[in-house]
Amino acid sequence: MAEKPSPDPETRARSPREPGPLRPIDEVALRDYLADALPPGESARVEKALRDSAELRARLEDVRRNRADAQLHSLGAIWRRGRLTCPDRQQLGSLLLDVLDPDLTEYVQFHLEVIECAYCRANLADLKAQSEAAGASRSRQHRILQSSRHLLREKNQRAKD
Repeated sequence: MAEKPSPDPETRARSPREPGPLRPIDEVALRDYLADALPPGESARVEKALRDSAELRARLEDVRRNRADAQLHSLGAIWRRGRLTCPDRQQLGSLLLDVLDPDLTEYVQFHLEVIECAYCRANLADLKAQSEAAGASRSRQHRILQSSRHLLREKNQRAKD
């Protein structure tokens, strides 16, 4: 019986999904490598193969370029995910109260009106709703106070007598 050749560890990797025989370093293995989804030993094997093979490095570059998540790690995507350009709620509240620094007011208005940031617009709408609810509550408290003012006068009169 002929002996099977052992797989070349530099061009084969174990599947991260199923233990067992080594598999070739194909597009799936390279995608898993880029996503850090390979176990450490297999990742090391792929790295060694990449160091030794210009053809494999070119294939890795093709896989990297054609990834579905290629734009997830761009500078713009990181800024959007981290909302690095968004004003915080305190700044939006200050805008509502018209006490924000003029330069910052200009930027926040640009962010809301030109960029049309849905996140900040939702925050601003929430702050407006809270402000209106607080105004209604103050109005209700004022009406109650006005309606019971005569009772307070009567109580004070009795206390003086």
